Amino acid sequence: MTNPAKRHVVTTAVEHSATIKFCEHLQKRGYNVTFLPVESDGSLDLNLLEKSILPDTAIVSVMWANNETGVIFPVEEIGAICRSHGVLCHSDAVQTPGKLKIDVQNLGVDFLSLSGHKFHSPKGIGLLYVRRRTRFEPYSSAGIRKGIGAAAPKMFLTSSASDARPSWR
Repeated sequence: MTNPAKRHVVTTAVEHSATIKFCEHLQKRGYNVTFLPVESDGSLDLNLLEKSILPDTAIVSVMWANNETGVIFPVEEIGAICRSHGVLCHSDAVQTPGKLKIDVQNLGVDFLSLSGHKFHSPKGIGLLYVRRRTRFEPYSSAGIRKGIGAAAPKMFLTSSASDARPSWR
């Protein structure tokens, strides 16, 4: 985390297992994590989300589209709530390429993650958008696979993204 004084994370109980596991890892390191429940229709109660933001909240992390239920979380509204509280916002947008328009300028998130295999890149290639001037300390438990240079994944991802949806910004 980029601010050691902020040791609270807000996420949902229906996130991808990678997000859940990372939050559990943070809990073991002394962070407080709030796992928000979803409504019976799979939606997120934005009032509950806002009430869950504490003075020591570092980040809110929510998926944009749920691959199991098809529910789309209102990421623009979530980003606005986070900004109004001075809290960073991350969205797992892995399920959105080719289905929803991804315009990070209007979305209002500080971080947005994608997985290349969702738009024809080889498995294992990911992308993390970081809003300009956002403090960021990388964390990875995997890294680049042996035998693949750092430029190769970028080339695959760039080529695949441009083929996937020409309306991307």
